[in-house]
Amino acid sequence: MSVEDAVPADASGDFQVGESTIENNTMSMLGSFQEPPAGGDGPSAAMDAPGSPASGAGGAGAGAAADSAANTVTTLNATKLESKPDDKLIKVKGLDKQQLCIDLLMVGCVQSFVDFFYITHRKTPPNENNLAESEAKDVVIPEETLMFLKETLEVAESARRSSNYQHCFESYNTLAEYFEKVPDLKSSMYFYQRCADVASEVDARESIAKAFLNLGSCEEQGSNWQSAMNFHEKALQIATSADSLPLQIKAASRLTQVYQVLAEGCEKEGRDSDATALYERCKDCAQLSKDANLEGVACHKLGLSKYKTGFFDEAIDLQKQYLDICRMHDDRVGESAARGALAQAYEAVGGTQEAIKQLENLLNVASEAGELKAQASACLNLGILYNGRGDHEKSVELLEQHFDLARQIGDRKLIDSARVVLGMVRGNGKIKSYIELVNNDLD
Repeated sequence: MSVEDAVPADASGDFQVGESTIENNTMSMLGSFQEPPAGGDGPSAAMDAPGSPASGAGGAGAGAAADSAANTVTTLNATKLESKPDDKLIKVKGLDKQQLCIDLLMVGCVQSFVDFFYITHRKTPPNENNLAESEAKDVVIPEETLMFLKETLEVAESARRSSNYQHCFESYNTLAEYFEKVPDLKSSMYFYQRCADVASEVDARESIAKAFLNLGSCEEQGSNWQSAMNFHEKALQIATSADSLPLQIKAASRLTQVYQVLAEGCEKEGRDSDATALYERCKDCAQLSKDANLEGVACHKLGLSKYKTGFFDEAIDLQKQYLDICRMHDDRVGESAARGALAQAYEAVGGTQEAIKQLENLLNVASEAGELKAQASACLNLGILYNGRGDHEKSVELLEQHFDLARQIGDRKLIDSARVVLGMVRGNGKIKSYIELVNNDLD
């Protein structure tokens, strides 16, 4: 169910949820707006938990701020009554944030004031290169953006008060998308969370899932992969409960990518068992995504992880699945990778003949696809296997081919390695011939 289809629990007028919270927010925000604390960051708590009361100074200071805020609201209400109904804020050059905040209060948009105050009074992040000398400054926002922000917030709150949840959701979503493109991910996430809050009040599950998906995407852009995973998992769970297949597919696709990034991070840290567990979740989500390419890559990655942890039979089964998917979609590059991994796994379980078969197929497929590195790898592995079986001539032939491919690739390290391997195999062959000659002469 989306916000558009939702029926409010109390459609008599204004929202009942969060009114005391809004009042508390407004008192604290007005107090800090009139008497900003030295070195403070304003209502930063609003970002951490939208709609939650902003933390005050406490004690006598909090009481003074509350009294000051109450007096300000009274004054503003009186001013509003004396003003003409059609009075509007004049858009002039040099318009300041304080005037826009006051204008929002004059039209009764208290929550919009809280949101506007937070967004416009955020501080720039400290300079990482010079933390000692860097000062936190207010984020610079163009005037046209300030007006757009103020007007859209006003529309959103008006729609919310009239129980037009869909219009309210769309307004917050417009703001979130705008800030995501800037990009200002922190502000974008603030309004995507607003979308989730509005949708949650009417249990519009599809809209909640969309909001969580967008929050997860913002976290991905910030490389906060663990947090992105949490948001996407919530989105998938809610989309499943709402029986929304398109959202399930989208959430599963995003989760597949995130799980893969997290698994690769575990591999770099040497946590192979954790990586395997993440790759298994990656494969499950890839199947839910209905994307054959994602599923194939997930099988391949999991197969490599299984091989690394010693589960060779499982690795073979997974690489066979990947091979089938690649052949079905005529993916020659993928097929090369699958056959290379299969050969490695077969060799680990003693299936040398099957490993040779996979490598010979790999050599043919890689040649057709023009994959020089895959061809070089296949020639090297085949040459070593044939040498192990005592077929010296075939081994030298393949290793010479490996050396030629290395020179075509132009990788100096690979060329040196190929030269050494070829020289050793040639030398071993000559030594064997010499030993046989000596033995025959002695006889």
